Amino acid sequence: MSAMRHWKARSVVEAAGTRWFNYAACLWAVVFAAPHVWWALGISTGFPGGEGSYRFFMSSGWRYAFDLIVVALCVVAVGVALALLRPRGWVPRVAAWIACTMLTLRGVGGLVVDGAADPVWWPIFLTGGLLFGAVACVARTPAPSSREE
Repeated sequence: MSAMRHWKARSVVEAAGTRWFNYAACLWAVVFAAPHVWWALGISTGFPGGEGSYRFFMSSGWRYAFDLIVVALCVVAVGVALALLRPRGWVPRVAAWIACTMLTLRGVGGLVVDGAADPVWWPIFLTGGLLFGAVACVARTPAPSSREE
């Protein structure tokens, strides 16, 4: 069996057991984007601090822009997780590691600062970080050159 065929056979078998990380990361990004969409549309449900906090923060343009940026980043995150289902170059893998680092740091920071007082947000960030870390770890690299040396 040539090295190229062996690599393809091995990568297909390995990919079958790890694809769920990619789909879970996609689902996480969609679920994370959802409240930012409805907050940007004027619905205060689930906003940290309640209705008063929502009215205060959303009265400025930066918070609206922030929610739109978060939604756009979630769309990129879905694209990164799906792109890494197949062998790709280094850019999607680096993007997954960046997402892993940022989300994990935010999750751990929230755990340290808020602890049990915030049982929702820090676990969500930490879960996203761990999922994108798993996506980056199991991402397959492109096949070696088909030229036999």
